[in-house]
Amino acid sequence: MTTPDTADTTQQAGSRRAARRTTRLSLSFTVAFTGGVFATSGAVPGPAVAAGQPVASASERVVARGEPAARPAAGDALDEGARAVTYRGLRLAVPAGWEVHDLEAKPRTCVRFDRPALYLGTPGADQDCPARAIGRTESLLIEPATAATAVASVAEPGEVISFAAAAGATQEIRYALSGTGLAVTAAFGERPELLDTVLRGARYAGPERRTPSVPTAETAPDLDPSTAAQAPAPLLDGKAPTVGGALALNDPVTLPRVASTTRLRGSGFDACTAPSLQTMRAWLASPHRGVGIYIGGVNRACPDGNLDASWVRAIARLGWRTTPIYVGRQAPCAFQDDLGPIRSANPGQQGIDAAVDAMARAKKFGLGPGTAIYFDMEGYDNRIASCSRIVLTFLSAWTKRLHDGGYLSGVYSSAASGISDLSGAYLSSTYVRPDAVWIARWDGRASVWGERYAPNDQWGMHQRIKQYRGPHVETWGGRSIEIDSNRVDGPQGAARFWQRVISRGTLWSHTGPGTSYPVVRGYAPGRNVDVVCQTTGSLVGTTRVWTKFADGTYVSDLHLNTPNKRGFSAPIPECRYPYAAWANGGLIMRSGPATSYPRTGLVPYGGMAYVRCQRAGMRIGPSAVWNLLDDGRWVFDWYTLTPGRPGFTALIPRCP
Repeated sequence: MTTPDTADTTQQAGSRRAARRTTRLSLSFTVAFTGGVFATSGAVPGPAVAAGQPVASASERVVARGEPAARPAAGDALDEGARAVTYRGLRLAVPAGWEVHDLEAKPRTCVRFDRPALYLGTPGADQDCPARAIGRTESLLIEPATAATAVASVAEPGEVISFAAAAGATQEIRYALSGTGLAVTAAFGERPELLDTVLRGARYAGPERRTPSVPTAETAPDLDPSTAAQAPAPLLDGKAPTVGGALALNDPVTLPRVASTTRLRGSGFDACTAPSLQTMRAWLASPHRGVGIYIGGVNRACPDGNLDASWVRAIARLGWRTTPIYVGRQAPCAFQDDLGPIRSANPGQQGIDAAVDAMARAKKFGLGPGTAIYFDMEGYDNRIASCSRIVLTFLSAWTKRLHDGGYLSGVYSSAASGISDLSGAYLSSTYVRPDAVWIARWDGRASVWGERYAPNDQWGMHQRIKQYRGPHVETWGGRSIEIDSNRVDGPQGAARFWQRVISRGTLWSHTGPGTSYPVVRGYAPGRNVDVVCQTTGSLVGTTRVWTKFADGTYVSDLHLNTPNKRGFSAPIPECRYPYAAWANGGLIMRSGPATSYPRTGLVPYGGMAYVRCQRAGMRIGPSAVWNLLDDGRWVFDWYTLTPGRPGFTALIPRCP
């Protein structure tokens, strides 16, 4: 992430673009298999490299610190001689200007897809990555295929693959090479055909090695009975109101019954790659409890690395909240000039495509509906009106498609460009506004309020994050990371938690948090269940706490191995359902469900009402439904975008 408010907005990266333009596809080399783990030959000046040793480069001093070597000069081209590389019996040729990194020799090397490079070996758990790395070019990671890195797609060495067609919106594809015991991650920017050519020439002369496969529905262990059934259809009935004749102004999120939203108010950080679990444990000594994770996008520089569903679940159990970041196509007038841009033709469709991919990536990492996904729109020149229109059209479509899929929309950008444009369009009848903003201004002030380009009455109800300090190194618990610092007061990723059934007999789940709700299914003692959140319901034994499963049903917390049998069990979040307020002048909050109760605050227009439950209260016009918010205050339901108005919304439980 970068911000033009304090960073050098004239920073250029034309050398990478020039290198891509001048690189041609004439791969010509004599296949000669060599022994050892890793060796290179071809048009690489200097002494021979011993097997298993890293490849030296003009920037070896950088590599020694774990950073990739310098970018190739613009004149490097394949027709000047390809570099032949052998790794664990696989031989292939890469452009002479590519960096080649031996991760076995230097496991702290940062794997980055914004630099033309070949990475060989398993990436280290704690890489020396910068806090900020944005962009994408043609790069390859080839590593041993293990159970942890197993993938579903398999190809033969040398098999023709059309990466542009196979990779989709991510411009990244991962597959196994049959019989080699190797897995390939291929990422590309503007020239996927270069990767087609490089891998088409690959040959394997090593021993037959088994390639681990991804567990299928038939072979996967039955550890998650709560999600065994088909996902239920969203429980929706009703439409958003028209405000000033502009329906698009208020596009409500379509939450399925499995959804719940997590939010955080506190300190957080983001880094290019996910730290190891050991580092995340050590950093519990820090004031931070939120971590930004890059989940995908065509301009994401750092690959998944440690990031997977088990990592997300593990850090959530430690008490961390996650802020999912998606780095898709960028403004055509972006200050960084080598980013994959939004094309001027049909930017709305590109926003939709990005949202679809982002939701798929979030689900891959165990972040379900109710999660807020933040699009990283780097700083751009918003003095160019046509460019701003393209950005707003793209982000509006991004937001609407996320809403249709049950996810919340967030946008990260510099205060003076993306945030300024979104603020100007806050009351637009053309563009759908995001649910939350992430303001990049490195002024050192750790507060989300008082921002010049985002007035306090916009995104004013736990809908903001501020990145107030750029790249710097912090050390906690003896472990150091280069990070950006954030003040967080907004929606986060909706992670899941394993719990175990401890009832004496079959535990029956219900459609809501109470024994009066219909029974859905039973769970045997000792079974693991997938937990989303907790809420208050009818009294069972000594507790009113009910736990919501990932299938949208509830059980009394008394019968699970959660530690607190009288209250909520941190770090499992409270169940909450976010709906925007649409009352002109703001929605009054009260201490009870009637206008006779004292006023306790105001939800500004477009502000998020995080609803805990609903009950009947004072009737006003067509409705008598009132919403209890997660902070204990009440609002009249008619002026929120709940789908059940003027009646109750099926997703939201009744207040006990």
